Amino acid sequence: MNGVRKTLVIAGLLATTGCASYRPSGPPRAALPLPDEIRQYYEYARGTPRVAMRVTERHPSYSVTEVALTEPGATERIRLTWYAPVATEPRPLILISPIRGSDTLIVDGCAQIFANQGWHAVIVKRFHNNFDPDGPVSQVEDYLHTAVIRHRQALDWLLTQPDVDPNRVGTFGISYGGIINAALAAVEPRARIHVIDLAGGPLPGVMRKSDEHSLRHDWDRSRDSHDLTNTQFYEALQAIVRTDPVKLAPYVNGDHVLMLIARFDRSVPTRYQLKLWRALGKPRADFVPLGHYTSIIALPAHRQSLMNFFETQFAQPVTSSPPVHHEAHEAHEADGRLSSRE
Repeated sequence: MNGVRKTLVIAGLLATTGCASYRPSGPPRAALPLPDEIRQYYEYARGTPRVAMRVTERHPSYSVTEVALTEPGATERIRLTWYAPVATEPRPLILISPIRGSDTLIVDGCAQIFANQGWHAVIVKRFHNNFDPDGPVSQVEDYLHTAVIRHRQALDWLLTQPDVDPNRVGTFGISYGGIINAALAAVEPRARIHVIDLAGGPLPGVMRKSDEHSLRHDWDRSRDSHDLTNTQFYEALQAIVRTDPVKLAPYVNGDHVLMLIARFDRSVPTRYQLKLWRALGKPRADFVPLGHYTSIIALPAHRQSLMNFFETQFAQPVTSSPPVHHEAHEAHEADGRLSSRE
């Protein structure tokens, strides 16, 4: 057995035998009302995009279509890969955010499974920009903010499609994609169900402590370019980054969230995944005794939990939860139970 295959087998066995699930036992934590300032920050000019579509695959239960949306005044098209189930009535939609390094790795397999289940699965491909180490620190926030807006614009168009059910919209993201859809969960009321995998915050801490090579490289170049110490650069990011899942977590209904948390993650360090989990009110979570990439490889161990979560949430009637105070959020954090999952 070669080294790569052996790693895959070990990762799969660890995920299957060592995975544990947390399910809250207390009252669900409702979302706080989104302040007008934050709502306005994520608003955008709504127009009618130019649309280009090309069917690339046809299967008995679904088709795959590449979609390009050109918004008025936009510098880059919004590119989607749409896995559409064969259906005669509106079906649920899952908006998918890919990892930072690829538009398709892992998430395309998940999209196929969702489509076979009878759900629309749409990968919103990454916004590509060239990080400029000599540019302002604010470019980090600009990139995150733009990514969230592009997801909202994609949803605008998708909800005009007659076979998409506007009352059953969920999101799914892994790593960087999980960070984006965690922010989207707070500011996009049309999406109410969220699976957030291997994501964390606050983001300046993730960026400072991650051992991900590309992040380390960008951090070091930008810090040196601005003639700052690590602490000064961290503080500058803290001041400028608003699209942070931990900052936005109070406005997410934790009862509609499932997370995957890796216990030995160094790319999105585990302590920051736990910070986000706590900020969200300790929602449902699967814990795996693996690192970042071995958790991605072993995703099938989390898949049944993920599918059950979406299926259960899509079956529930749409209701609005009353706002609660911060004290109530804190009181609910302690409730829950951790149980081994077969």
